[in-house]
Amino acid sequence: MAPFSGDGVLWLCLGVSLFFAVRGIATDLRQVVDLTQIKQVEREDKIISEGTEEALKLNTLLKLSESTSHDLRSAALRIISERSTKGETRDLLLEDLACKDNKVRQSRALTALHFLVTNRALSRTSVCTRLRDVETYMALVNCLCNFLEEHNEQTSATNSPILPKTRPMGEKKALQVLNILLPENLPSALDAGLISRWLSKYPFPCALGESSRRQDVVLLMKTWWADDVVMSSIFGTLATHPDGIKQLRKYGLMGSMIEENDQDDDDDADSDVWMVDGDDTAGSFRPTSARRLREDSAEEQALRRRRREAMVLSEGGRPLGNDDIIQRPISE
Repeated sequence: MAPFSGDGVLWLCLGVSLFFAVRGIATDLRQVVDLTQIKQVEREDKIISEGTEEALKLNTLLKLSESTSHDLRSAALRIISERSTKGETRDLLLEDLACKDNKVRQSRALTALHFLVTNRALSRTSVCTRLRDVETYMALVNCLCNFLEEHNEQTSATNSPILPKTRPMGEKKALQVLNILLPENLPSALDAGLISRWLSKYPFPCALGESSRRQDVVLLMKTWWADDVVMSSIFGTLATHPDGIKQLRKYGLMGSMIEENDQDDDDDADSDVWMVDGDDTAGSFRPTSARRLREDSAEEQALRRRRREAMVLSEGGRPLGNDDIIQRPISE
């Protein structure tokens, strides 16, 4: 008997043919799907072409910025921001920002600049990179200097050594803008007179009165930072740059190296220290450098101990350091 009958061979051929037919149909269907699929070939953030961007009028962009579509709204805001930070428009913005005689123009320019650097919809654009030259910092410093004359009415009841009670409302926006732009190009900000023209004349409460502590401003910014978070952040940025530290010392906002070393040499183990919320870390404080032995009389040592009254602030959870100690000015 033959191993395969005529019907068996027929069924075998039919099965093989069906197998290849199914595979061929599946392959053809995949090709049809690929050919008919609409692919997004536009680049990211290119919803509106560059040629169309230049042709759009400001009124049209304003309407698009109020659209319910997130993509259209973001694209419109991006176009507006790019137009505002280049060419003549940028020059007019900075000119109005530094304007001293027209407070309305200054306020509008400051509001516009604040929007440009803080709005989330513009975070992916190159706004900040276009506002990092000396001209921008010069206009911003001029704006802040203009606000110095407006520190004449009480706007806050907070008792703080770093936060003035007379801070104008517009100054808050200017500080926020400066805090964002300062890390972009700190040397240019210093060249524009950030410290020499503005901070050196700023009415810090600790620097007013008979017992001025202007040289302790940087230290107080670290210990009382919660009273003025934005200003403390600005000082923190300045204190991380060598040129910033140099100018802070030069204009009397930070103690000199000689004074700090002398202060360290005068401290000894039995000095009187007032601990505030430092129960958990008081035992972990150790002098960071060896103290020199002095051959003074007992009366001089007692007098020096009475004068060295200090306050140590600690939030707990870390060892104390020299930055946590605030000394009162010695009164004769």
